Amino acid sequence: MPEQPNNFNWSLKNLLSTIPDSLEQSRVKILYTFLILSILKVLIVIPIAYQNNQVPQLKLAFILLIGYVLLTKLLLSHKRYAVLISHIMIIAGLMIVIIVLFGYAKTINIMAMQFMFMVILSGFYLLNRGFGIFYSILSIIPVILFLFKNGDLQNLNNSPEGLSSPAYEIMVFLNFITMVLGHYLFHQAFSRNVKEKELLNEKLLIAVEEANIAAQSKSDFLSTMSHELRTPLNSVIGMAELLSDELTSPEQEENLKILNFSAASLHTLINDILDFNKLGSEKLYLESIAVNLHSLIHNICSGLRIQAREKGLELVLELDEELKQIPISTDPTRISQILFNLTGNAIKFTSSGSVKIQVEVLDKDADKISVRFSISDTGIGINAEKMESIFEPFTQASTSTTRNYGGTGLGLAIVKRLLTLFESSVHLESEEGKGSKFWFDISFKRYNQALDNDTNSNEQIYDLKGLRVLVVEDNPVNSLLLKKIFQKWSNIPDFARDGYEALDKVIANEYDLVLMDIHMPLLDGYEATLKIRELSDKEKSLVPIIALTASVSSNLNDKIREAGMNDYLSKPYNPKELYSKLREIALRKK
Repeated sequence: MPEQPNNFNWSLKNLLSTIPDSLEQSRVKILYTFLILSILKVLIVIPIAYQNNQVPQLKLAFILLIGYVLLTKLLLSHKRYAVLISHIMIIAGLMIVIIVLFGYAKTINIMAMQFMFMVILSGFYLLNRGFGIFYSILSIIPVILFLFKNGDLQNLNNSPEGLSSPAYEIMVFLNFITMVLGHYLFHQAFSRNVKEKELLNEKLLIAVEEANIAAQSKSDFLSTMSHELRTPLNSVIGMAELLSDELTSPEQEENLKILNFSAASLHTLINDILDFNKLGSEKLYLESIAVNLHSLIHNICSGLRIQAREKGLELVLELDEELKQIPISTDPTRISQILFNLTGNAIKFTSSGSVKIQVEVLDKDADKISVRFSISDTGIGINAEKMESIFEPFTQASTSTTRNYGGTGLGLAIVKRLLTLFESSVHLESEEGKGSKFWFDISFKRYNQALDNDTNSNEQIYDLKGLRVLVVEDNPVNSLLLKKIFQKWSNIPDFARDGYEALDKVIANEYDLVLMDIHMPLLDGYEATLKIRELSDKEKSLVPIIALTASVSSNLNDKIREAGMNDYLSKPYNPKELYSKLREIALRKK
């Protein structure tokens, strides 16, 4: 309901309390001041005009008095009338200029000039730049016309047809007061407005600083949490990998698959939560590792089948057989993360029927291969209105989705972000109650060499005999895991428990490679690497260093490069990925 004017309100303070902006308050103050001074001028003119029997001036004074009083009351009743009254006051000033020039005084006297300047001032101060220019031109036009008509500028004094003394002198004085007060009030408001902005800027700087501190604290917390979560998970996944070569029964194989799937699911969940911290920071990077996409997707699906089987669903995998013969360079962790999220969602939101994963080659040449991935299900489907919003963080199709199906609401947001790193995007086709289909295309760089694991002999595949490796790791369980892994690769690495011990061993021995943990007591991996790079012995200072880290710091890649490390693996790492990196160094050594 609109606010009604208050006919009994004569308080300027009450009116100003309804105006939050200081500049608008100043305009109302200036307008109010002009009205009060105008009333005062008229009250002075009335008795003097009456005494000197100046009837026309007396009539005009009474009309102006009634008009100014009504305008003052109208202004105080509601702020919305301020602009209208400003226009009326400026037009009244223009009329006075015209009357002085062509009516009573018939000369360009000081009063005409004062009203002309007040019209110009009011146009800019009470309204805006456009009206200021418009009314300025209107106030100057009568003066120019008068000059053309009379041919010269007469003395700036009173005319016999003007106001009698001392009314004229008082009017001139009050006009000067009006102009001074107008400038003063506007300057006061301008200064106050600037001070308010300066105060807001100071508060903004403080808020930004606090936000930066909070963001850094969050990043540090997530980095610490990542280390604490990923370090034991690395041992779980690594030990499960070692057990795969010691299976003696189908039951053990089934149990190990469940263990691997649970570990992989936990790994994916941790990645989703921790990678979300990097979504807006442009700090996600892709690794380039030689993989067989056919084998990678088979491994991903072997775990997902267990999840589908538990719900009585059929997981159908349709893989283009051509992928078997085409090794590629990509980031298998991110590919796995994308497929785990999309297929995991499909299984989660399907109560009966099937989930299908299709991977087909679209195009290929000597350097690249284009592949289409599609994941379809017979699940609950998605409402057309929700198709865009589900890709936003913490968003699911309805409020009941989280309650009925669980989940963080981060999976699809991360899929969308990860696909931008592959210069791709996710597409969705769905009908509520009839299932969904997600699909995307990725162009991979071909790896034009035979993969180590394409052969059938494990001894030939995993052979790092003769490679001199120093492992710098403070966690005894991870050290034991690496020792067992290297034994399978016909290698016995040297171990150091902290950065200082690593530095001493690099100085005393010859190594082909250093695997450097990042978070260690006494001297961390960054500082230890910097000290190694500063060694006078060039051969020792240039030893390849690969970081092993459980950190998810947003600037991890930059920090690793600045420290002088050659590469890194995130925990929990796949032993095959580690072997691939070590194999490259071993081949360069030969």
